[in-house]
Amino acid sequence: MRKTVISIMSTTGITLVMLAIIGAFSGAKFIFISSVFESLAANIIIQLGYFLTRKFESKYVALETALDIGYAIIVLISFGFIFHWFTSTPIWMLIIMFIVIYILGLFLNIFRVREEINTINKLLQIRNKKAN
Repeated sequence: MRKTVISIMSTTGITLVMLAIIGAFSGAKFIFISSVFESLAANIIIQLGYFLTRKFESKYVALETALDIGYAIIVLISFGFIFHWFTSTPIWMLIIMFIVIYILGLFLNIFRVREEINTINKLLQIRNKKAN
């Protein structure tokens, strides 16, 4: 569950930075507080959905990725209609934002897994030295 909370916070942070970048290019001066909480809620729903789908293993990585992406886009479009995001941000922009955030999330996960592998390898080396 700890990793899920970290994922929620990191994707929300990336989302807010992306919103700020898009806003800066489109001439916006600020982001509404409600947008922060709406983004947080969307990221919570998306990450909890990912948490649940990770419970079921599939040998088809492409299928899992497609389901994750499809699920997230459905959540974002639903939230967009609920919170009227499309009055200021077109749907295609929201989808591009999601893809960028998804790719950044993949890179963060790769980095985190690499760090965990290095830690495990160091612990194994220490254990092997003690055993000899």
